[in-house]
Amino acid sequence: MTVFLYELVKESQESKHAMQSLIDLFEPKLKKSLSLTSYENREDLAQELKYTLIKYIHGYQVEETPGFYDLKRKIENKRAM
Repeated sequence: MTVFLYELVKESQESKHAMQSLIDLFEPKLKKSLSLTSYENREDLAQELKYTLIKYIHGYQVEETPGFYDLKRKIENKRAM
């Protein structure tokens, strides 16, 4: 089953399971970024990064995200001016 990021973000605003799936999706990137920090700070930084990710997901307004054609139309209108 393929789950798209957009759908997962929308679902994770109401579901803890979806939120965990989203965190798991970003886990490889978090680990890669943490490998650049000192070993002593990794666990604390990992918690901070996950907290920040959760905070942004809860604050993200999915319904206000423009669709492809809306965005295309907006760009074309700017060029026409």
